[in-house]
Amino acid sequence: PLPRFKELCNRQFVVHEEYPLQIVEERSQASPNHYFAALAEAHQNLAEEFADRFPTPEHLRAWALVQTGHCTETDTVCDSPAEARKLAAAVRRWNPYCVIRPSGNVVKVFEPKSQSRLGMKKEEFEASKADVLALVAGMARTTPAELKKNAGRSS
Repeated sequence: PLPRFKELCNRQFVVHEEYPLQIVEERSQASPNHYFAALAEAHQNLAEEFADRFPTPEHLRAWALVQTGHCTETDTVCDSPAEARKLAAAVRRWNPYCVIRPSGNVVKVFEPKSQSRLGMKKEEFEASKADVLALVAGMARTTPAELKKNAGRSS
């Protein structure tokens, strides 16, 4: 270690032990702040057919992440359609932000990926941000550029 970190390293690490390292990419807080402001702007201006479907900007964001493919998918085969309906109801209580698609005795659960610093690297976050804003801008009858511009005024 560098001399200025030697004492700290001696306290935290054991000599001759191996420690895996991970590259941590810095991500500006300005980009997520602008993103959430733009989502709030879109949520406030949703077309009537979407307004009741998304009670909060977070519900809208989660749904949009799934619709744009920024999610994980889990398929569960149940013994019967009745069991599948019970599972779908339990999953809904467990995670109000996932998208659930039961079909017969199969339940598909789409869970939005975390956009946290640990959950997504910078490039993936920026791609998901662009995809989500493009989708919700259309739902708010505007363009992504207008949405970003208006969010900039409020953030």
